Amino acid sequence: MKVMQETNDGFVISEKDLELRGAGEFFGTKQHGIPEFKVANLFEDINILKKVQTLSIKILENDINLEKQENLLLKAAINKKFNGKIEI
Repeated sequence: MKVMQETNDGFVISEKDLELRGAGEFFGTKQHGIPEFKVANLFEDINILKKVQTLSIKILENDINLEKQENLLLKAAINKKFNGKIEI
């Protein structure tokens, strides 16, 4: 409530809400919204997640099918993770 008294910036309020209540879950009594990550914490790891997003976009812009030598291991890992169900 203190944050809401101090600002009307929705981003600041939602960031504090995320910090206090966590990312939530799809079903149950906790806050609904973004599912919990198995590897990262959205609030604590936001900077590294943004870097990964930027790098992912760059890789796909330069090699949409991940056919270049430097991307073959990435493609294999993706196929293994999703049992070949994702077409790149």
